[in-house]
Amino acid sequence: METLNNKNYESFMLYFTFFLLWVSIQFGEVVEDFIAYVMVVSIGILHGANDLLILSKKDKGKRTFIKNLIIYIGIIGFCLIIYIFNPFVAILLFVFLSAYHFGEEHLGVRISVNATFDFTYFLAYGLFIFSLLLHQSIPDVDKVMRELTGTIITVKQIEIVLITSASVLFLGSVYLFLSKRVALGVFVKESFYLLLLFLVFKTSSLILGFAIYFILWHSIPSIMHQIEFISGDLNKANVLYYFKKALLYWGISIVSLFILYQIVSDIELFSTVIFAILFAVTAPHAWVMFRMKN
Repeated sequence: METLNNKNYESFMLYFTFFLLWVSIQFGEVVEDFIAYVMVVSIGILHGANDLLILSKKDKGKRTFIKNLIIYIGIIGFCLIIYIFNPFVAILLFVFLSAYHFGEEHLGVRISVNATFDFTYFLAYGLFIFSLLLHQSIPDVDKVMRELTGTIITVKQIEIVLITSASVLFLGSVYLFLSKRVALGVFVKESFYLLLLFLVFKTSSLILGFAIYFILWHSIPSIMHQIEFISGDLNKANVLYYFKKALLYWGISIVSLFILYQIVSDIELFSTVIFAILFAVTAPHAWVMFRMKN
């Protein structure tokens, strides 16, 4: 978040997070979940809708694009096969991929030590966010996990991930500070952000807590970075171009989501469908973002 546009968005992100924190306190779960579904279905799915456009910008040439398209579709197919044969392993894969992707998007601009350190630190950040969210919504997590996998994640398992990821984050942060790679003020600000997210996760429903982080803290900043990569600058014309290019993929995803919810009789929670769709697109999207940033 280095440019003026990004700094302006950072202020908006904080204000809107506090607003949704207030909403979660004042209103019931029905209102919370409705807001969350709208956020995820609109911006959340949209932020991965231009992956193929990014690949075409990254690697010019028809043969290269076709190869990337085959890889992209192959990753989706591979994830679906894993889910069919072992849903629990598939969900773990989704969590780990998303965790690294969250950390890379949020911290990648400021932190660059080496491949091993960066991977570990980004993964620890994302796992801390996930485990913090899940730890505050155990009953809802159980419902979603039972529908997705037929099993549950225990409180002890979540706490192990929470403590381990927090420890890795702390040790990594100490190293970054002592080696003068990152200023103390950055750690103070990030600590405040984590405290704010803890309050959000504690007061909101599972799906709203996830949506607040996924949309405000991840998807919109990612869209901004994607627009800058695709068009070179973040302005109104380039934003409209991004949304225009994403419209078809987004529309197909929305239709698929509602069809899946209607035809799969075992699914009672709409949030389960949301997580299933996100799982299918997370792996290829994370691959595209890794290529874009590297």
